[in-house]
This record gives sequence, C-alpha cells and structure tokens, in this order.
Amino acid sequence: MSEKKRIKWKLNLFDLILLAVVLAAAAGLLAWKFMGSNQTVVDPDSGVTVPKGTHTVRYVVELEQLHLQTAERIAQGDEIYERTKKELMGTVEAVEVNPSRILSKNQLNGTFLYAEVPERYNVTMEITAQGTQQEKGIILSSGLEIRAGGSVRVLGPGYYGTGYVLSVERG
Repeated sequence: MSEKKRIKWKLNLFDLILLAVVLAAAAGLLAWKFMGSNQTVVDPDSGVTVPKGTHTVRYVVELEQLHLQTAERIAQGDEIYERTKKELMGTVEAVEVNPSRILSKNQLNGTFLYAEVPERYNVTMEITAQGTQQEKGIILSSGLEIRAGGSVRVLGPGYYGTGYVLSVERG
C-alpha cells in the first residue's frame, strides 16, 4: 500500500532557455568583474586614485540672487553637492561675488538696461571634479551630468542656491 510515485523530470525547451539566461548572466558578471570594473589610475593633477578614463574637469557655475550672508559663506575648498540628488559636484577652487543685475525695460524711452537688484548677489564659482567625457556631455565620477548652459541646484556647507553652468573646461 505504500506506493510512492516517482516524479520524472524531463528537460524541455523552457528549462533550456532559463538555463541559458542564467549562464549568460553569470558569464557577463564574471567578465565585468575581472576585465575592467576596477581599473584605476593615479590622477597626475591631484594625486588621487580614480577610475581609468577619468580626468580633472573644471567648470564655472553662477548662483543667482543670493543674500549677502549666503554669498559670504561660499569659500574656496568647499565640497559642493547637487541639492536634490546629493551627488558630489566637486570642490570650489575660486569664488567671485558680484551684485545681482536683471535686464529691465525703461518704460519712458523703450530701451533695455541692466539694473541692480537690491540686497541680492550673484556668486561665480570655479569647481573642479573628476569625470569622463561622453557623447552626451561630461559625466562626473558621482554620476552627475554637467553641460554648459545647464541649470544646477547647489548644496554646500551651510548654504544652497540655484544657477547655471557657464562654461566647462575638459582636462
């Protein structure tokens, strides 16, 4: 009465496809791990070990219409992060603070002129970071894409602001 039914397993097409996918994924993972994921070099500018293919990127960002107290907090050597994604943007190398100006129309004669905005300042920062040049732009080591003309939201130690990338210098 103790009949045990043996279940026979037969190899079918679905099993072959599943086995091929698993083997291909394992081979791809091993190839990625041993053939190039950890290739690093020493950057000649900074002396820091960086992934192969990266180089020092310098770019200029202008933050617009900041209060004087905020503008004065920005200092050389600050590490700057993207405000929403918290990705490292680089290190501030130079800072310049100027009164904020806007383009306005003179209603009397119809001409346009720049007028200073009271108690507001624009801050121009030169930032350096490690990155790679790709078809779509400069990709920093943190994964952030930098393009001239692109808008940025900057977070620094004790301050934040919004502005634009004015220029990018490829190292």
